[in-house]
Amino acid sequence: MSATILDGKAIARAIRATLEADIAAVHLARGTPPKLAIVTHTSEESAGAYLRAKLKAAAESGLLTQVYPCPDGAGPGELGDILAGLGADAAVDGVIVEQPLPKGFDPTLVFSAIPAGKDVEGVNPVNYGRFFLAKTGTEIAGCGAFPPCTVAAVIALLEETGSHVSGKEAVVVGRSEILGRPAAHYLSALDATVTLCHSKTADLAGHVRRADIVVAALGRANFIKGDWIKPGAVVLDAGMNRYNGAWVGDVEFSSAAEKASFITPVPGGVGPVTTAVVLANTVYAAKRRLSA
Repeated sequence: MSATILDGKAIARAIRATLEADIAAVHLARGTPPKLAIVTHTSEESAGAYLRAKLKAAAESGLLTQVYPCPDGAGPGELGDILAGLGADAAVDGVIVEQPLPKGFDPTLVFSAIPAGKDVEGVNPVNYGRFFLAKTGTEIAGCGAFPPCTVAAVIALLEETGSHVSGKEAVVVGRSEILGRPAAHYLSALDATVTLCHSKTADLAGHVRRADIVVAALGRANFIKGDWIKPGAVVLDAGMNRYNGAWVGDVEFSSAAEKASFITPVPGGVGPVTTAVVLANTVYAAKRRLSA
């Protein structure tokens, strides 16, 4: 079997195309298009790649963006001041903080400082709680909070396959608060039977071999081997790792693609769709502020 490669760039372009009318409506109503504020504070290479992708996609879509660098050596207090200012800035519709956070920063405190109404990545604990309290896909859509954006991208890619989720065995490998755990919750809300695994799971290969849907969210290059993949499984790789000078995912791509029905590449899979979701959420946040 040779898997269908899910073209994240094409799917992202399609998502962004659906935003054109809403962007124009916001611009007409208030004289400026939706605006995304990006707070940066890390030199990690993957964060820089995501930042460049967001800025490029936003410019192509007609959104405004502004980068707010946190000074070298700044602590949580300085970051909190920046976020408070963005919360009070009527011109800003969406706020994100580039990750990973520096050592010594408490993620809960940082994410709590992101204004809930401008939290387009779904990381503020209020929004995160609303998302986790929603028990079905319909409830998630109506909970008033954006799901964590990479999780929303994974679900959008899964929908692109046309695969039925209800009743399927899904395995999520990785238990981070911003990806693994919420991905498992979302899949459960869509009526999949979900196993949440991690690097210390006993017989991880055995769990993956049972899965109709595999979400890789561990952050380890080529950790999930191709011979672990069940024939016909959908493989959604959200990993982004530097390996031998190239970007690779958490899944051993070439061998996994021989067995899966659908698979996301790295790069060009989950990443572009995540960026499109952030832009879409910024547009929706702007519309919501206009109607408030």
